[in-house]
Amino acid sequence: MRMLRIASILVFASLAACTTPPEVKQALAAKDRAYTENEQLMQQYRELVGNINSRHVQWFRYVQTRLKLDLALQWATTNPRLTDISDATLADDDAEVLGPDVLAVINAMRLKSLPERKGGNGQPVFLAGSGDMSHLIQQIPELISRIEQRVASDSKAPQALDLTAFDQYRNNVEALRRINGIIKQYLDIDVTLSRNDTQSLADALRTVRR
Repeated sequence: MRMLRIASILVFASLAACTTPPEVKQALAAKDRAYTENEQLMQQYRELVGNINSRHVQWFRYVQTRLKLDLALQWATTNPRLTDISDATLADDDAEVLGPDVLAVINAMRLKSLPERKGGNGQPVFLAGSGDMSHLIQQIPELISRIEQRVASDSKAPQALDLTAFDQYRNNVEALRRINGIIKQYLDIDVTLSRNDTQSLADALRTVRR
């Protein structure tokens, strides 16, 4: 009889102890929502960083294309000179910037009033002009195409953006969410009885004691 009384006490104690307070469940649910929001925010930031890097590359190529196009048209239509740089040095430097393919198009479209320009080795770099404005305009699409190819070849392949920190953060959050889910699942297993069920169990225990 003594053991039966102890057993009945333990049964009721265990039934009472297995009920998770609502506050605990609410706290776990709030933490799970916070994990989800943090993961979404970090993913958005990851995408933002990738987009910004891509825009930087595009902007760099655009600026380089415009600069080279302006320089090419300057040599195609004028005879550039700088007061602090010799003519030969200027011709060599600009030819190196433009590249041989672009230089060939420039020499084919230079206006006929423009003189020959030699480099430091005494060899012609920019040929004497022989074209007219109509021919120059017709050559502009080809000039732009050559410049774009030059910019693409000059641009170093961008290094792959290191986004491993974002991936690691996401993995950590997912691990925390799994742990939180396991705890929540465990606490959701409430062994709760209605008042009638509890009374029936008490009556049954009293019957056994008799």
